[in-house]
Amino acid sequence: MDQNQEYGKGYFLIANPILPDPNFSRTVVLLCNHNEEGSFGLVMNRSADLSISEVFANYEELKAYKGKVFVGGPVSQGQVFYLCQSKEPLPGMEWVCEDIYLGMNWEALEEILGILNEPEKYMRFYLGYSGWGSGQLANEMEHRSWLTCLASNDFVFSDSTDQLWARVVRSMGSEYEYLVNAPKNPQWN
Repeated sequence: MDQNQEYGKGYFLIANPILPDPNFSRTVVLLCNHNEEGSFGLVMNRSADLSISEVFANYEELKAYKGKVFVGGPVSQGQVFYLCQSKEPLPGMEWVCEDIYLGMNWEALEEILGILNEPEKYMRFYLGYSGWGSGQLANEMEHRSWLTCLASNDFVFSDSTDQLWARVVRSMGSEYEYLVNAPKNPQWN
């Protein structure tokens, strides 16, 4: 995969070990929107220490849902987003990439839960998001804070989120393998 050549909606941002922001240390962010006004994404590999029942205590339709809750990013962590994997477009959801749809519409959620055969397998919930203002992400790219590659639903809905960053880095080719063994703090080198 060709890294740092382009990025946008439907791409992964893979945190370079040199990225100083602890909110993004060894994260993989799915860019869900990107334009001249800014960028919006969700961190794929940060589980929240909360259960669905704690987050949605008053939402009857989700009482049976046993999937994890993730931290989508440091911005607006009281806001909830969800991603679904589906071969067909889903009502009230926005296409992001290869069979991946983004939802924020709670009115459509009940219908979507009825459409998906295995919600625990094909749906993920995120608290908060990762956001960049106009030109901010481009500046971070110039400083090589992020590697990029096209997103894959195999990674978005991976069961092994604790190994996701390393798996995505390895998928980019052997020339990036050294990053997997880089210290979390470059000063430890």
